[in-house]
Amino acid sequence: MEWLNQILKPEILSLLIPIVAIVGAFAVAALNAHHKHQERIERIKQGFNPEK
Repeated sequence: MEWLNQILKPEILSLLIPIVAIVGAFAVAALNAHHKHQERIERIKQGFNPEK
């Protein structure tokens, strides 16, 4: 459990929290973009082309 004590130090947490937040924000944005893309592909397959 020594590794946990190292991670929970304030100077380490002050670096980890923003990094995790940024990575999480990019992950959420990527999932939203993927979901919108999947919906668009499904509409095209059904014969509705949103580009026109």
